[in-house]
Amino acid sequence: MIKNHPFQNRNKRIAMTSLLVLLHRYDKWLKVDTQELYNFAVWVASSPSKLKDDVINAIEKFIGHVIVKLTK
Repeated sequence: MIKNHPFQNRNKRIAMTSLLVLLHRYDKWLKVDTQELYNFAVWVASSPSKLKDDVINAIEKFIGHVIVKLTK
């Protein structure tokens, strides 16, 4: 969603909100510093399209390192 620019503006914010809503639905969350999450989203958005597979792998790895189960 960040890369395809479906909206004229705020793509990173909408993509991150969508991710967080999905995670919350499955009782998961990201335990990560807000600035680090922002920097990662900016990196994804600015990455060259030709590196799509590498970026997807980096996203999976990043989320895998910071995802946690929500406690109720």
